[in-house]
Amino acid sequence: MSSGIPLFIEQGPTLASGVDSLYFFITAVTALFALLVVVFVVVFAVKYQDRPGEGAGEPIHGSIPLEIGWAIVPLFVTVAIFVWATAMFFDMV
Repeated sequence: MSSGIPLFIEQGPTLASGVDSLYFFITAVTALFALLVVVFVVVFAVKYQDRPGEGAGEPIHGSIPLEIGWAIVPLFVTVAIFVWATAMFFDMV
C-alpha cells in the first residue's frame, strides 16, 4: 500500500497540527453536509416519485422554523470555522 508518497508531510512548525485539525474539520463538515444532501435526495425521490393515476399534490406552503433552521445552522458552522481560522492566523502572525 505504501507508494512512497505520504498522505501528510512531517509537521515542521508547531502551528501545523492546528492547520491540519482545521482542514480535517472543514473536510468532515463538507462530507457530512454532502452525505445529508445525497441521502435526502434519494429518500425524497423514492418517497415522492410520480405514480401513474395520481393527480398533482396540493400546493406546499413554507415553514418559517425550517427556513430559519437551515439558515442558522450553516451560519454558526461558518462563523465557527472563521473564528478558528482567524485565531490561527493571528497566532501565525
